[in-house]
This record gives sequence, structure tokens and C-alpha cells, in this order.
Amino acid sequence: MNPSTARAASKLNLIRLLASHPEGLGLEEIQSVTGHKSIAALKKDLGELYMIEMYPYSPTDAVDLDFDGEKVKIRLPIAVDSALPLSPKEWSLLRSLLVTDTKTEDSNVKKSILNKIDSVIPSGDWSPYQKTKETIVEAINSKKTLTIVYWKRDTKEKETRTLAPWLLWEENDSYLLAYDLKKEGFRSFRLDYILDLNISETKYPTLPETAGEFLEGFKQLFGADSENKEKAKLWITDGASYHLGMKLTLSPTGNQKQIGDTTYREFETQIRDQNWFIQTILGYGTSVLVSEPKEIKTSILLHLQSLAPSKQNLNSLP
Repeated sequence: MNPSTARAASKLNLIRLLASHPEGLGLEEIQSVTGHKSIAALKKDLGELYMIEMYPYSPTDAVDLDFDGEKVKIRLPIAVDSALPLSPKEWSLLRSLLVTDTKTEDSNVKKSILNKIDSVIPSGDWSPYQKTKETIVEAINSKKTLTIVYWKRDTKEKETRTLAPWLLWEENDSYLLAYDLKKEGFRSFRLDYILDLNISETKYPTLPETAGEFLEGFKQLFGADSENKEKAKLWITDGASYHLGMKLTLSPTGNQKQIGDTTYREFETQIRDQNWFIQTILGYGTSVLVSEPKEIKTSILLHLQSLAPSKQNLNSLP
């Protein structure tokens, strides 16, 4: 077992050990089981368990430790052996890391993981969604239909659609605008929610004259020039602002505040899709705090409290 794998296994064993003793264990008791050479080394590993709840993991995968000076207790919102839910984008990033890893050890394991990812996520270089975009452009130029497997945002279920691709929209977020052959109407599809797509043999139809009206409506909802999009104010840690800035256009206000030992900076952004916005913010736990609009702030706060009610800084959210 290589050193990285051994360290990960050690931390997982710590989690399982503490989870099986909800009443808590003393440091010496833990050391006698884990074989740590010193209490200092054990404390270091216990401290690193807090990192599990940082981005890109969601609040439902957080580890909450409590040490009262005598015993260490652990709180797990989900079962220890539950599968880690990843978004299509995160799976694609994982694939890119595996592809670029040139080490020979564990090659069979890496190949097996890559095959599994490729079975549910469209393959190609992360650029982003480069392969997906190439297939869409090819289908549009050659007037061919597409069959896609799409991740429904509201229910997190997969569905298959047959489409006549019309336009690839790449302003802010990337969307495929297409005519749905079954629903007989124009629809928009976020590229990061397309799990798979292939050019199909179905005949490309004559598109209705309502295409222009659909595009104007789409621009009003998602276009950069829309004046009616609701704005949000967020307090974000420095680490989270870098990652969230890849998904949202963040404008710093220059304000900052201290909550406990953490520094938060204020940003403004526009909300183009409320459901997607809330799910994205939830993925950062308490590293991203919503101050406006009030209804979204309340919704996210209640969700976080239901997952981790013992978090002290939840009571200090702006």
C-alpha cells in the first residue's frame, strides 16, 4: 500500500472506530487500537478529519468532532459507508486526474475506475465539456439529431431525450438549445448536466418558426444583458471564493467580517436559476453564507441546521 493510500485508510479507520463508540473514547484508548506512535501524532490525524467537510464535499459528508478534554466523540450526518455523491463535473475532474497520473502502481484499479466513469460520463478532455461541445457542433452543422442522457436538476434522476440541436450557447454558463422531438417544443439543457450524448439516426425535423421567440425568452432568463435577474449577496471564505468563482460571476464589495476564527469577504452575484444556485451554495457548507435575498438565506440556513445542528457558527450567519 502506497503512503497516500495508507494515510487515507488510517483516517477512515479513525472515523469507523469513533462512530462505533458514540459515548466517546479517550486519546489513550484510541491510540491502543490504532497503533499511533504518540498522542501528538494521533491528535494531528484527528485534526485532519475536519478537512473532510471542506470543498468540494457537501455538508452531508461533514465530520464533526467533539473533544471535552477527556473523550473524543464524532458526529456523522450520514452513514460511514455511504457512497460519496459527485456531480458530473466532479466525476469528469476525477477522470482527468486519473488520466494524467503516470504512476504505474494500482494501474488495474485506475483502469477499472476510468471504465466505470466512462460508462456514465461522456469521455473527452476537460476543457470544459470539450467532447460534448464537439459532438453538438458536429450535429448542428450536419443537421443530425442527438440522443442525450440528462441529469434532471429538481429530482436528480436521469432521463433520455431525443433532440434536434439548434444552438450552442456559451455566455456565462454553457447550454444546448434544442427542439425536443417527444415534447414537441424548444428546451435548454445545461452542458454540465448532460451525462452522455450521441448522434442518432432519427431524421432531423424542420424547426418551427417559434425558434426566435424561444431564444428571446431564453436571453431574458439567462442572458448576460438581462436586467431582471435577482442579485444575491454572499459572504465567502478565501478558499471557497476561488472555486465558486469558476461557477458564478462574483463581484467583490470590499467588505469583510470575522466569524470565529474565519474571515469572510462579501461578494455580489446574479441568480439565473434559483434551484441550481441553492444546490451549488449548499455544496460549500458554511464556507459560503447567503445574506440576501432573505428567502434563499433562510432556506439554506434551515437545511444546514438540519444537517449539522451542532455547528457553532451557524448561529452567527449574517
